[in-house]
Amino acid sequence: MPIIQTTKIFTTVDNAVQSGYKIVSAQGSSRSSKTYNILIYLLSYILANKKSLSIVRKTLPALKGSVFRDFKEIMQDKFKIWDNRCMNKSEMVYTFPNGSFVEFFSTDDEQKIRGRKRNILYCNEANEISFLEWQQLIMRTTDFSIVDYNPSFSDEHWLCELNKDSRTYHFISTYKDNPFLEQTIIDEIESLEHKNRVLWTVYGLGLQAMAEGLVFPEFEIVDEFPVNAKQVAAGLDFGYSSDPTAIVKCGILDGGLYLDEQCYRTHMLTSEIIKELKKLGLFVYADSADPRLIQEIANAGIIIFPADKYKGSVMGGLFKMMEYKLCVTKRSVNYIRELKNYVYEQNKDGKFINQPIDAYNHLIDGTRYYTIGKLLGKVLTSKQYSKEDLGIY
Repeated sequence: MPIIQTTKIFTTVDNAVQSGYKIVSAQGSSRSSKTYNILIYLLSYILANKKSLSIVRKTLPALKGSVFRDFKEIMQDKFKIWDNRCMNKSEMVYTFPNGSFVEFFSTDDEQKIRGRKRNILYCNEANEISFLEWQQLIMRTTDFSIVDYNPSFSDEHWLCELNKDSRTYHFISTYKDNPFLEQTIIDEIESLEHKNRVLWTVYGLGLQAMAEGLVFPEFEIVDEFPVNAKQVAAGLDFGYSSDPTAIVKCGILDGGLYLDEQCYRTHMLTSEIIKELKKLGLFVYADSADPRLIQEIANAGIIIFPADKYKGSVMGGLFKMMEYKLCVTKRSVNYIRELKNYVYEQNKDGKFINQPIDAYNHLIDGTRYYTIGKLLGKVLTSKQYSKEDLGIY
C-alpha cells in the first residue's frame, strides 16, 4: 500500500476506536480535514478487515457532491485501487476484493435507514440529520460509528447529549490541524474573526454557537418545488476551487419565493455546468463577472443572461428576496445551511452593520442574480439575446 499523508485526526480516530469507544464524535471548524482523514481511516480499516460500512448524509445530492467525491479521489489518487467494475452506481455500493463493501445513502431513503445491519456507520454532517434518523441508524450498527459536523446549533441538539455519553469519544479540530491547507483558504477562514464573532467561533475555532444577525432569520422548509410556480428560472453563481458552483431553481407562488438546490460542487468544468443546466431546461441568470463562461454556456444553446451588478446590487437583490416568504425544499441542505449562517458583518464594537458577510452565500448569490435579472429586469443586454428572449418584459 502506498504511503499516505494524514493529519492528527487520523490518529485521534484510530486511538478512539482501538480504545473501545462505540462512537467517535468529530466536531470541527471549516476545513479541519476531518472528513478526508476519517475516510482514509475507514478505508484502511475495511481493507484490513472484512467489514460493511455505511456512509450517510441528509440528502443524496449533497452526499454525491461531497463525501462520495472525496471517497473516489482517495481511492484513485491515494490508495490507487479504484476499479469501476467494483462500483454499483445504481445502488451506490463499492465492493472490495476482500469482501468488504461501502454503501452510500441518504436519510431521505426510509428503506435504507430501516434496512440491513452494518458493521460501521459514518454520518457526514451529522448536525443535518434528526435524532430519530440517528436512532434508526445506530441501532443497526454492530461495531462502531463516527459522526462529523460543524457545531452550528443550540444546546438542545441531540449531538450535545451524544457527546456526554460515556461510550462516545468527542474531540474538536480546527483548520490549524490541517497542514496541507492553502493560504488563501486560511485567510478566508481567519477573516471571519473580524466579520462575525459567532461564525468565527463555529467555523474558525470549531466551538458550538448559534449564528446571530441573520440576513434571513425566517424561512420555511417545504417538501417539493411547486409545479404551478410562476416566473421559474435558474440562478447561477460560478465557483471553482474553494468556492462551489451553485445552481438554484427559483419560482414565485402566492407570495412565496420557492428555492430548490440543483447543484453545489467545486472544480466543475464548463462542460459539467452546461450538462447540469441542460437538465433543467430553464432560462439562467448568472454572475456577470466572467463573460467567457457566460459565452461558452450560451454557445451550447442555453439561454443565459448576466445579472447587472450595479452599485448597490447586493442589497438591492437581497431586499427583493425579502419581499417574499422564502420556501426552501427539504433536499436543499446546502441552501438551508447558508441561510442559517448568512449574517450581517459586525464592526469593532460588535454591532451589526447593514452589509452581509461575503461567505455562506453561493446559492443565495445565485438567487440574488435571479431576483436582479428576472424579477427586477436588470440584466446586461447583448446582441445574442434580447430581454424578450429571456422572458423579461
